[in-house]
Amino acid sequence: MFLKHMSSATPPGVAYSRHTETIDKGIRHLATRAEIAKIFQEAQNRLVLQASDLSLSSIADMVATSAIDVRPEFQRRERWTNAQASALIESFLLNIPVPPVYLAEEDFGKYAVIDGKQRITAIHNFMKEKMRLTNLRRFNEIEGHEYDELPPELQNALRVRPYIRVVTLLRQSDPITKYEVFHRLNSGGEPLNAQEIRNVIYRGKLNDLTIELSKNKFLRQQLKIKDDRSNAYRTMQDVEYVLRFFTLEESWNNFGGDFRVSMDEYMEKHRNPKDSFIKRQTEIFRKSIDACESIFGDNSFKRFDRGQWRNQSLGALYDAQMISLSALAPQQISRLERHKDDIIAEYKKLFADSEFDASIRQSTNTPTRLTYRIEKTTDCLLKFV
Repeated sequence: MFLKHMSSATPPGVAYSRHTETIDKGIRHLATRAEIAKIFQEAQNRLVLQASDLSLSSIADMVATSAIDVRPEFQRRERWTNAQASALIESFLLNIPVPPVYLAEEDFGKYAVIDGKQRITAIHNFMKEKMRLTNLRRFNEIEGHEYDELPPELQNALRVRPYIRVVTLLRQSDPITKYEVFHRLNSGGEPLNAQEIRNVIYRGKLNDLTIELSKNKFLRQQLKIKDDRSNAYRTMQDVEYVLRFFTLEESWNNFGGDFRVSMDEYMEKHRNPKDSFIKRQTEIFRKSIDACESIFGDNSFKRFDRGQWRNQSLGALYDAQMISLSALAPQQISRLERHKDDIIAEYKKLFADSEFDASIRQSTNTPTRLTYRIEKTTDCLLKFV
């Protein structure tokens, strides 16, 4: 049949070649099918699941006794308002279906939240922490009530009735797949920002370090992080600032023009470094942030405009000051500290430079502007070393 449909002008050698290619493709296709089947079978064995329906009281008790860890490091930080939490409780009482939550068994009797952190936290807060219901849409009669103030029938229902499905990834599940589940589940609701995604995808010793260093008191002060409800904390801006410094400290003179890409690449490259690397990064970050505090004080990372310091930290000024100071030796920083008033007076003059002002406010990702603001800050500091 194959030869019958060929033109008589087709050379015999070409006909054989084409026929062989057809056979080869068939073999490759069969091999690919076998590989696909193998991948499918392996995927079935990577996750071992257990599903159960629990009452709100059971969920709250598990959080209260730390059986459920609602704050694993790979999880996003708190985002729900009291109104959102109240809407969830209202849904339970109105018998409106609620999506399941996903847990990962970390140890026997210990679970981390993979998906449903905000729901689980809301349940715990209402059942245990005297949270008052607010902004209810349909069940207005219980507006302002705490759990203990509800009629007994409602209390009993919340305490006993199995309202929520809990799917648990058991310990024998593959760890990589567990985090893939987290990423895919969380990308369906409120989108994760870039740092939240890094916090999952590049988990490891470096990620743990950025989280630990983000607790720096002065950094949090400058980012206006007062507590866990602060926006910069909930969106992990503090952690991203630490990573931003590490990324630029390594290669700011070769910056490619995209902070997101550069920080992703840095996380991937140094995901699980040696202890010596961790020690070095810890020391240089702390040295630089401490120097910013001792020299620029409360005006660190802030713009001088119209005779006063603006009450907002700029990432671009954070770059310039942190990177400039990171390159100096401790004895040089000590000399700068003795001249900090003179440095501040000199630094204010930079903001009259239209090019410097543009470098911290417009197209700050541009390599030339990054270089300009760092070099001008460095030149200012070196006058007093």
